[in-house]
Amino acid sequence: MSETGTDTTRSSEARQRQARAMEISGWGERFHFVQPHNLCFWVFVVLTGIGAFQVWAYFAPKTGLYADAFAISAVLCGLCGLAWFAWFRHIDRWERQPGRLILAALLWGAIPATFAFALTANNAMISIYNKLLGQVWSANWAAGATAPITEEAAKLCGFILLMSLAPRLIRTANDGLIVGAFIGLGFAIFEDFLYAANSTAQAFGTDPVDHAVQMSFTRIAVSFVSHPLFSALVCTGVIYILGTAAQPRRIGRGVAFVLVGMFLHFTWDDAGGLGRGGILTFPVMLGSIVLGFTVLTIAFRRAAPREYQFVRDILAPEVEAGTVTDAEVDGILDKKARKAFIKSAPHHKSRRARKHLRRAILDLAHDLAHDKGSDTEAVRHSRSEVERLRVKAG
Repeated sequence: MSETGTDTTRSSEARQRQARAMEISGWGERFHFVQPHNLCFWVFVVLTGIGAFQVWAYFAPKTGLYADAFAISAVLCGLCGLAWFAWFRHIDRWERQPGRLILAALLWGAIPATFAFALTANNAMISIYNKLLGQVWSANWAAGATAPITEEAAKLCGFILLMSLAPRLIRTANDGLIVGAFIGLGFAIFEDFLYAANSTAQAFGTDPVDHAVQMSFTRIAVSFVSHPLFSALVCTGVIYILGTAAQPRRIGRGVAFVLVGMFLHFTWDDAGGLGRGGILTFPVMLGSIVLGFTVLTIAFRRAAPREYQFVRDILAPEVEAGTVTDAEVDGILDKKARKAFIKSAPHHKSRRARKHLRRAILDLAHDLAHDKGSDTEAVRHSRSEVERLRVKAG
């Protein structure tokens, strides 16, 4: 075979890898929320409407009395939520989920999961516990005996609906981590606001603003171990349990992640009971933090190889054409290769350029997926940006 024929064959194989990766992964797919022919869309809309009515029914009678406290609580909890939102978008580094899908996830966590499901179920269960087991038992254990089931189930219902509305976008364990975290974030923001609002009413109008501020900051202080962590683990576990075109089924792993997410929710809510209400409470909370972030790190590491392969396959034609090199792709995906690539730069400006080069190569992969591998203006711009930064990197 001639050299030209060999090059053509290689190019064809690279293109096939790229097309297959985009087909399986769903990279570059758009999300359309309004799907009148999809029953899941109407279930989502109806439950959101029920949740919105519950919000109005819960807060309307109190708003006139505690308007200032509610407004301050909303601002503080909202600012905390924005900070976490920015961080979650930052770690969604492979194929970023479409903004509309993220907004739908936040909406589900904030309205239907919190007010249409969890609030009603939690109040009913705690009332039963008070009658059957007494108020002392309920004070120590009712939250942990209820919330890990009712609240995680409420958030998971939304995740299943979103999987049905976006079956080509929510396919990998990494997608479960990210979308689950945003559902949990919506839940956490409104739950924090609910706690702050309740603190004003429970004080019978005595300095409502001060009570709202104190409770808001208390909730914000512990927000790093909260619903985003719990639901990220539960939702990625469900992806493993169900299996998808892009994620092979791993039932044992999936069940483990779901159970750990629920267990962390239990230990966090019942830290006082587990610590016997004394000095052991802090070690219990610290243990929950360590376990939670250890398992989350494991979850991201287990999810990463699938995303790595998609990046390699989508960039395969660009590597073959010399637009990017294998070493540069390794610098995106492999931690050791990344450090070595940046460290080998001759000076500080080169190191900065190499960091930006990594981002530019990943942007090129995103543009290629978005435009289905076509040679569009966006793709050509990304290629020129890669070349410009490579020159600066030295």
